[in-house]
Amino acid sequence: MGTDMNSDLLAWIRQQQDQGMEWFLDEGMPQQQSVATPTQNPAPVPVPQTSPVVTSATDKDDPFAQTCQSFVAATLELIQRHNAQTEFNPAAESEAAEAGLPETLEQIQAEVTACRACPLYETRTNTVFGAGNPASSLVFIGEAPGADEDRQGKPFVGKSGQLLGKIIEAIGFGREDVFICNILKCRPPNNRDPQAVEVAACENYLKRQLTLIRPRVICCLGRVAAQTLLGTSASLGKLRKTVHFYEGIPVLATYHPAALLRNPGWKRDTWEDVRKLRALHDALSE
Repeated sequence: MGTDMNSDLLAWIRQQQDQGMEWFLDEGMPQQQSVATPTQNPAPVPVPQTSPVVTSATDKDDPFAQTCQSFVAATLELIQRHNAQTEFNPAAESEAAEAGLPETLEQIQAEVTACRACPLYETRTNTVFGAGNPASSLVFIGEAPGADEDRQGKPFVGKSGQLLGKIIEAIGFGREDVFICNILKCRPPNNRDPQAVEVAACENYLKRQLTLIRPRVICCLGRVAAQTLLGTSASLGKLRKTVHFYEGIPVLATYHPAALLRNPGWKRDTWEDVRKLRALHDALSE
């Protein structure tokens, strides 16, 4: 990270602190207070080869700015170690391309629309492929479509989707800047957790989506999305504490917006999670 970017990042963090928790408040809701090993050999994530941020006296008075800086510095070191242990094989990507993988998201979406690989096709109204910038450097992944998403064929369009939009805007992006999708492309009956056969049927679609988009960072929304993507049974509380990897891409986890609507006390933790997400995204963008 260059000095100018470091200064801009710290200024941005302080500016966002001034917003308090307003970004996630819904109308009529009182303000609440609250006290992986990759499966293949992906291309290494580029990491800035510079020293950590040097803070000023003002920065030292900003506890979260210090926490955010420490998180980014530790994460960059972790990514460097991960890259050193990961042997990139460009021939594998060439062979995959020659094997006939779709070259566009539209081609994959057409397959999803016609998919009958698991029983969910019998109860769905629409498949929900995903939406947003196909070249985004940031991808948000939820667990599965809900009733509103099933009706409209678009991800995160209900109340939780409106809250996700506020979260995304609070860290300086618009929904059109990022890509949003789910582990599953069809709604499970009664919004139950995805089953193994359903995850297996959709896994290839998600993997190909991420291969084409090539985001710098992935944010998993909720326990189910994080556990499923990372292949772990660890609690969300544990998963939130550090960075993980999916096919070589850094992954951070936070609460699902629907959970925040039920438990407003988790919103402050989510606010800190997404600020770390933005800081790491920017550090990897240099």
